[in-house]
Amino acid sequence: LDGNYTWSHCIGLPITTLTNLGAANPHGPYQNNGPNDRTLDMGDCTSNAAISALDLRHIANITFVATTPKYSGGSWLNRLASTWTFSTIFQTRSGAPFTPGIGGDQAYSGVAIPGGGALPIPQRPNQVADVVSPTRRQGCSPAPCVSWFNASAVTFPAVGTYGNMGVGSLRGPGFWDWSQTVSRKFQVTEGQQIEFRAEAFNVTNSLRLGNPNVSLSGGQFGKITSSNGGPRIMQFALKYVF
Repeated sequence: LDGNYTWSHCIGLPITTLTNLGAANPHGPYQNNGPNDRTLDMGDCTSNAAISALDLRHIANITFVATTPKYSGGSWLNRLASTWTFSTIFQTRSGAPFTPGIGGDQAYSGVAIPGGGALPIPQRPNQVADVVSPTRRQGCSPAPCVSWFNASAVTFPAVGTYGNMGVGSLRGPGFWDWSQTVSRKFQVTEGQQIEFRAEAFNVTNSLRLGNPNVSLSGGQFGKITSSNGGPRIMQFALKYVF
């Protein structure tokens, strides 16, 4: 039995800030790297330092390996139950931060419109109420979707202004997975073996939710319509060693 736990806290600049900095302005205002390399706002890019999208606050892993005893002689059932190896991997982590965007150029800066530059910088909305949703993790419409945060608490900023919502101010669902392996080597002769393995990933076939839709302009804003990780997968293998 083995395990580990990691607590971490990652603070940094939005990825688009790092990738869109002008070569001549490594610490200057936002840059678009578009045809005119226009400035998004007049603030230093470091003013947007916040919780990073890589901030997975809690991560835990547990591994377990056990082998049944070797039975010599006795009934065929005892011999069949001998030397099976069970290997378990369980992992879990907290949700990743995300940042809602308005999906357009509400500030009339000319650089946040998709296609306006190499990597357009999303503008953020205003938060006007508590974003915690009373229907969190419940189904919603149009199906299939799952409610995650209170979309009514987020609005477009006034034309010509930027929103007050912070970078990485919301978090998506956590993730967990249980994988299992069962194996045994059958001795055929002194120099020959047959190894059997059965493996299963996402043993419980559980749905792990992805992050919600973050574009305020979209009809599914605040709702989760994707999954994180696949369905249960099982595979079997038989190997002859000689």
